[in-house]
Amino acid sequence: MHWQPYHKDWKPLFQGELGLRVHWFGRYGGYAKWSVRPARLAADMVSFFFVEKNSCWAIVNDRRMVLRRGDLLVLRGGEQFSYGHDPARPHVSLSASLALRQGSAANLLLHRRFKRRYTWRDPAEFVREFEKVLRIKAGTSRFRDLEMAGAVLEWLAGLLNRLRPPLLPAADAARNVVDRILMAEAWVVPRLSQVITLADWARAAGLTPVYFGRAFKRETGLRPMEWLNQRRLQVARQQLANTRQSVAEIADACGFACPFYFSRVFKKHFGQSPVNYRKTQL
Repeated sequence: MHWQPYHKDWKPLFQGELGLRVHWFGRYGGYAKWSVRPARLAADMVSFFFVEKNSCWAIVNDRRMVLRRGDLLVLRGGEQFSYGHDPARPHVSLSASLALRQGSAANLLLHRRFKRRYTWRDPAEFVREFEKVLRIKAGTSRFRDLEMAGAVLEWLAGLLNRLRPPLLPAADAARNVVDRILMAEAWVVPRLSQVITLADWARAAGLTPVYFGRAFKRETGLRPMEWLNQRRLQVARQQLANTRQSVAEIADACGFACPFYFSRVFKKHFGQSPVNYRKTQL
């Protein structure tokens, strides 16, 4: 009998290593008192805002614009924005804010030059594609997170094929401190299981610890260690739902040296212990 060589000798068909992070994805508005107070988009995010019904206004970086049915507004990380509409004619919008990491790029979308506004000739087409993700989001499948990731990536690929935003020149993509913070986020993600000090993290970003802490808080809204703790808890929740590793093993893999401390922090953040969370998923 002739055996095939080891699989390691075979060339991979595809290697994605994509990191998808979705901060919101849903339908908003529809009532008279809807508004979004002045806020700042996190440095590593890109936001898409589509008007499904009626009209509204947006103020982006102190510039006011009126958005009508079929308009798609694109916001980049760090931009300031607020929204409002006529209470007598409430608008309805579809909005998504996400990041797509690959390699050292914290968000591939930030390397694309999007127009501020696009207009759909057939708004119903945009709505149909968006609702495919919403149906999975509302589902109860035990593999909903995996299905959601696939649906969001499919939606995003369709959107990019439609918009075709060109790549930014290298000079435009380098945004000094903001880019350093994004690089710091990308640097720490594969090291969640390690002991990470503020000094080491700042050094990786090429900044002093004090300046790094201030800049990180300004760009993300969280202190560095708060942000790191949230990422570790998010990864731990995914491992609890999708693997049979023990709570202690997951705690260690996510950078928590003490399983009891991990359980206490997890319950405080998600409202239930790791064991109970796993039971609800199974």
